[in-house]
Amino acid sequence: MGEVGVSTYDPSEQDELLDIFHEMLKGPTRDGGSKRAAGHKVPWKQDPSHLPAVFSHLNRYMHGEKADPDSGVHPLIHAAWRCLAIAWQETSSRKGGDVR
Repeated sequence: MGEVGVSTYDPSEQDELLDIFHEMLKGPTRDGGSKRAAGHKVPWKQDPSHLPAVFSHLNRYMHGEKADPDSGVHPLIHAAWRCLAIAWQETSSRKGGDVR
């Protein structure tokens, strides 16, 4: 047993959260992948439109949208995906990562 007031890290909550978020992010990933395959979008690693898209999805949400018209996915999930893409672009370019 641990000391009183000292907690032990239990990764089960984190694992559950990551599993749920992984499933949620599949929708915008599939939608964007289809658009890239059709030649309508540049590769996500190079896409300069992530930040404007974050604001677009937030605006749609603030105006009552609960499902993206193309994917059917909640607009905040699209915004989260775009935020993660920006973070990847910024951290990968600093590390000399592949942005092709």
